[in-house]
Order: sequence, then C-alpha cells, then structure tokens
Amino acid sequence: MHRFTDAERNEITAAIQSAESRTSGEFVAVVARASDTYRTPALLWGAGLALVLPAPLLLFSHLRALDIYELQLAAFIALLLLFEFLPGLHMALVPRGLRHARASRLAHAQFYEQGVQLTREHSGVLLFVSMAERYVEIVADKDIHEKIGEQRWQAIVDGFTARVASGDLTGGFVTAITACGAAMAEHYPARPDDTDELSDGLIEI
Repeated sequence: MHRFTDAERNEITAAIQSAESRTSGEFVAVVARASDTYRTPALLWGAGLALVLPAPLLLFSHLRALDIYELQLAAFIALLLLFEFLPGLHMALVPRGLRHARASRLAHAQFYEQGVQLTREHSGVLLFVSMAERYVEIVADKDIHEKIGEQRWQAIVDGFTARVASGDLTGGFVTAITACGAAMAEHYPARPDDTDELSDGLIEI
C-alpha cells in the first residue's frame, strides 16, 4: 500500500479545507489498506488446488493414498502461505463482485463511524478509497445524491482513478475533493456562521 508522507497528508488536508471554504458541506477522506481479509476465498482456493494438483499421482505413480494425502495437505499449507505473503495474488483470486461489495460495505460503515451523517445540515460527504480492491466510492446523504446526481459523482470517481492510473494518488485525492467541493457549492453554498464539524485530515485505516 502507498505510504503517505506528511507533505502528501498536508496537501490533502489543504484540499479539504479549500473545498469546505466554498460550501457549508463537510468532507471526510478515508483510505483503507484493504476492506477484508478474504480468508474464505483463500481457504477455498487452497483446498481446491491442493485436492486437484496431486490427484494425477493416483493414476500415474505407485504412491500410496496416504502419501498422496500428505502431499495434498502440504500443498494446502504451502498455498495458504503463498496467498498470505503475496497479497496481490490472493486478491486476484477473489471475485471482483465480492471485492467491491466488501469495500462498499466498509465505505458505508465509515460514513457512520466518522460521524459524517451528523453534520448540522446533513451535508457531509465521504470520499472512500480501498487500496487492495482498487475501489473508490463517494458516500453522502440521500438528499445530496439526488441533488448532485449519480452521473456527476461517477465523473469525479473516474477523475480520481485516472490520476491514480498515472501514478498520482495524492493528486487523485486533491482532484476529487476539489470537484466534490465545486458540486456541493452549487447546492450548499458557504454560510457566514458555518463551523468545521469533521476532521480535515486524511483518515488511514
């Protein structure tokens, strides 16, 4: 996972503060190393491959069934260790739909855990990124989503992923937060009595 430097964290914080200066909305940025351990898919893949790979030995060798069972057990353990130390391989074996479902579940959990739903005008927006799943989601109250529209949110997510694809993760955050600020300012303009209700710093989990 990308390790953010203090300078990068400060850049993201500055982007949040700048966005919040234009609107009464509040922004929270959360980045997760991974949204799940995916132990069950690893166990299923390990068990399946351990059963299948040594199976031809039953037909083309003189090994006893007990010997083949021991080979299967050793293969199972070796595969689990391989998945543990090569998380990229492990993640590649997890179905895309499952990865995104777990990441989305964590995004919505963070929306409530970080208190984004508790802002005075219910104008909080969460930008959630899960690194292992390569997943990005913007979570906000229903009224905000209806005013901004799914198409515009998706355009912001697409802009984020484009910056990340070019190797600029911090720039992705800054671009997305700035775009969120512009969208929110159209419907939730800044107020003279507005106060900062949520954390402006990047939250890493």
